[in-house]
Amino acid sequence: MQTLWQDLRYGARMLKNKPGFTSVAVMTLALGIGAIVTIFSSVDALMLRPFAFARQERLMMVWETDLARGIERSEVSPGNFTEWQAQNRSFEQLIAIQQAWFDLTAGDQPERFSGYRVSAAMFTVLGVKAALGRTLLPEDGQPGREQVAVIHYDLWRRRFGADQSLVGKAVKLNDRDVTVVGVMPPDFNFPYHLGEIWMPLTLNPQEQQNHGNHYLDVMGRLKPAVTRAQAEGDLRAIAARLQQTHPDTNHGRSLYVIPLNQHFTRGARTAMPALIGSAVFLLLIACVNVANLLLARATARQKEIALRLALGAGRRRIVRQLLVESLLLALLGGALGLLLSVWGIAALADGIPATFTKFIPGWHHLEMNRPALLFTLLVSMLTGLLFGLAPAWQSTTPNLNETLKEGGRSSSGPGARNRFRSGLVVAEIALSLVLLIGAGLMIRSFVRMLNSDFGFDPQNVLTLNVSLPREQYPDATQRISFFEQLLGRIAALPGVAKAGAVSHLPMGGSSSSSNFRVVGRPEFPPGQRPHADLRAATPDYFEAIGTPLRRGRLFTARDDAQASRVVLVNEAFAARFFPGAEAIGQRIQLSGSAESPLEIIGVVASIKNEDLDERNEPGIYLPHAQRAWSGMDLVIRTIGDPTLLTAAVRHELSALDKTRAVFNIRPLQQVVNERISPKRLLTWMLGVFALIALALALAGIYAVMSFIVAQRTHEVGIRIALGAQPQAILRLVVGYGLRLTVIGLGLGLIGAWLLTRALAPLLYGVTATDPLTYAGFSLLLAGVALLACLLPARRAARVDPIEALRYE
Repeated sequence: MQTLWQDLRYGARMLKNKPGFTSVAVMTLALGIGAIVTIFSSVDALMLRPFAFARQERLMMVWETDLARGIERSEVSPGNFTEWQAQNRSFEQLIAIQQAWFDLTAGDQPERFSGYRVSAAMFTVLGVKAALGRTLLPEDGQPGREQVAVIHYDLWRRRFGADQSLVGKAVKLNDRDVTVVGVMPPDFNFPYHLGEIWMPLTLNPQEQQNHGNHYLDVMGRLKPAVTRAQAEGDLRAIAARLQQTHPDTNHGRSLYVIPLNQHFTRGARTAMPALIGSAVFLLLIACVNVANLLLARATARQKEIALRLALGAGRRRIVRQLLVESLLLALLGGALGLLLSVWGIAALADGIPATFTKFIPGWHHLEMNRPALLFTLLVSMLTGLLFGLAPAWQSTTPNLNETLKEGGRSSSGPGARNRFRSGLVVAEIALSLVLLIGAGLMIRSFVRMLNSDFGFDPQNVLTLNVSLPREQYPDATQRISFFEQLLGRIAALPGVAKAGAVSHLPMGGSSSSSNFRVVGRPEFPPGQRPHADLRAATPDYFEAIGTPLRRGRLFTARDDAQASRVVLVNEAFAARFFPGAEAIGQRIQLSGSAESPLEIIGVVASIKNEDLDERNEPGIYLPHAQRAWSGMDLVIRTIGDPTLLTAAVRHELSALDKTRAVFNIRPLQQVVNERISPKRLLTWMLGVFALIALALALAGIYAVMSFIVAQRTHEVGIRIALGAQPQAILRLVVGYGLRLTVIGLGLGLIGAWLLTRALAPLLYGVTATDPLTYAGFSLLLAGVALLACLLPARRAARVDPIEALRYE
């Protein structure tokens, strides 16, 4: 222990005596360690621990599939859920969740809140308790007893002033008296952070026989000793029986079981491998740079080390001393890196709009915590060993006779140590190129996505949601009349160009779909009908949102309940189901509809889906006057700033029905920005990592070339004395540097070709092997390497041979 303490004091004194070297090394390490700690904190919050439930490994989500029709993940029908619940032998309990909206009309201003209808056993399955009152009980799920609610802690504080006496009192939700029975803890956010109210989900006998509509999320807790595979096999056997007993709705339908964490972190799992790889590469580049610095410093200390060896010091003792210095550097770099990571985590947390982060479990846990601190310490120590071991080993193998000679310089070319340094430079160039190409692919992908045609124009458009309760507006004619009056009032406001409404806003986070058949074509086998997105729209919706008409005509006021049934389809629908033929004039029949067939009267542009990928889904639009939805998203195109109309729109709605709440008032551009924000953040982070890697590569190549030039000053002096021209010296030094660069670029291209395939799911309009990106960033890195070589080469070309040979 005393010897170790001596090593620590000696190492600290040596670092203090070389403040320039120490500062550069510590900053270099801080960049690498800060990057990897930031990514570790993200992985910890978003992938490892997004929820804090007990025995999470036994919590499973269950999803339906219909691979024959391209449905890889589907919500569950209430009929299928009821059968699974009754027949399975693998789960302690299976529960269902349905997203819902709740209008709170207590007070002067009605307000809408998001929440869920859930099986009464959900809180028991999750193993959570209320902070105040109780959670839902089994009897709360019985028909007629479901008018109770559990609310979120934030809602309790914000809307009810943290009133302790609220529990047991009734509030008006969706025009009904509902008793608040409990308040959940502040950190309970399930399934997503947008849940503010939970009410019991009750399925009446008709719903329990409904196998055609799929709108439930299903989860459960496995029985002890039951594996995921066993549970999946158990439920699939039930699904196979349902295919036989309900062929019209269940033909081809199966299911899969997935752990709760794995399902809710699937978005993060797509992006994290690229970020983890980039951070690791950046740390390796930093280690390479510091290893080169240590090698250069060790060369300057050759006489000291040789003298200690000559006086009897053991090699292991000196290696340990040098490793202690490396560990001190790494710990200093880790401390500074920790500060950088605190800033990085804060920047990361602010990189996605708060209105979108509510859909990302664990995002609100993104912070510096104890695991991150322990990880920083561990990484710092491992980093110190990684970059310190090889230089320490190299430094303790000097030629004592040569080293102890006065002025013992060699005029020979690069020796073993220089070859080792050169190998480090090659590795640094290769790693930097992989990072640059990965960032370049993401940047090109993001730019292409921004410049792509979304199928609508989000500029100067205000959107909001209005929902009419069935109890107050039971008749379709009432709902149609309400929205026609509301849109007429809004369209008459100053500054409004067009006003329309649609049942599901593009990129709005919700959707509806329906199976159908084409009239006049052979009927599909049971359960194999194609499906398409389904929306109801008012006549002015398409002009309001900026979706262009490609062929035919749009809806008009004449397409009402008394007129012939008509539909619009998008280009993806026309291309898939009427290839080489005209879709206009064709007729389709929606599944489960007793109405007459619907005639296609027009084809509109396809809109991008929520994932913003290149695949456009087939879509069908119905006239709202012929298929009245209760909840509609209003789309208002304005002449100026759309947010200035918010108060006027609220006033017009209140004039029609003062009990109706407006929800999700926001510009359409904000909706788009929220959807692209994860890819923007990923691109930004990879870009920052790549810029740091480029800067470190420039500094590393320059440092190594400068050192090699300094080591070969004697040789250069001899060459100049024998008549070598400055151009020849430039070619000598630059040529050596460029040879290393070419080798590094070759290895980097191979590495990029192998590793950037992980980015393929994240790319838009660009392949993972895009030749322009590969060539462009290879040339950029080659240019940076050339610049790093030129400066030492020019200094070598100006060497005075008398000075170079004076000590010989």
